[in-house]
Formats: sequence, structure tokens, C-alpha cells
Amino acid sequence: MSKTVKVEQLLEEKIKELNLKLPGKNSDGKIASENCAALTMKGFLEIINTNDSNLINMATPLASITNICGAVNAGLMIIGLIIGKKGEKEIHQLIAAAEGVKFLTQFKKRFGTIHCQELTGYDLMTREGMQNYMNDNIWEKKCYKNVVAAVEIIGSLYKNQIAKLIEQKTEI
Repeated sequence: MSKTVKVEQLLEEKIKELNLKLPGKNSDGKIASENCAALTMKGFLEIINTNDSNLINMATPLASITNICGAVNAGLMIIGLIIGKKGEKEIHQLIAAAEGVKFLTQFKKRFGTIHCQELTGYDLMTREGMQNYMNDNIWEKKCYKNVVAAVEIIGSLYKNQIAKLIEQKTEI
């Protein structure tokens, strides 16, 4: 079995798992500790068989507070990990920007925007916005799909590089 085929299988399995597990995250009270940014990072790290709570913790504050979807923010962080070859090299800004634009273009094509408030319909920086978001089950209706899409898009753009990261089996 080729490395790329193995990565495609891992990605397919992870996407199925995320689609099954993520819709109920809000109902079990964990959305505050396992938000869209954290879950995007965690999903990717599981694909490359790496456990690094530091990276998940770094992604966590990026959910809703920048007005960019947390799954998008975490996706950009993941791209940095991929093209930086898990810390083997520093990335030039122009390369990082070009790679980030590829991801953003795909995400926007799928959802029309990368902005949290436009995706959810609520300003999650306000108590009222967050309460309405929770009451209207926006996580279950919309947001988990952003996490799944971010992982899917990264997988489609970087299969070969992900295969190399899996092969390295080194910690980030």
C-alpha cells in the first residue's frame, strides 16, 4: 500500500469519526474546553499520530475571538506545521502566505466566508450572542462542519506532506 493511499484512508476514517462525534459536543457541555479551533488541531494531530496538548492549547484561544472561525485559525496553524516539516525548518512569510491562501480559498468556496459571526449568525464575544448560539444549537447545525471541512481541505491539499510527517514519527 502506498503512503498516499494510507493517508487517504486515515483521512477518510478521521472525517467519518468527526462527523459522528462532533455534532453532540455542545450537548455534553464540553464545547468550552473543546472548541472548533482545539478540535481541528486535535483531529489533525490524531491523523499524524502525535499527541501534543501544547498545540491544542495554543489553538484553543483562537475560537471566535479573532472574528475568524477557530477551525480556520487552527487550519492555518496546521499548515505551518506541515510546510515547516514539524519544526525542521523555518517558513518564509511568502511561502506561508501562499499556502494559507490555498486553504482559505477552499474554505471560502465551501462556506462563503471565514468569519465566525457570518458563519454562526451571532457575535460570540457577547453574552447574548453566545447564549443565542447555544440555545439555537449552532454548533450541531453548522460549526462542527467547519472543523470537518478544515481537516478535509488540509488533507486534500497536503496528502504527500502528511504521509511524510506520519513516516517521521517524531514529536512536534
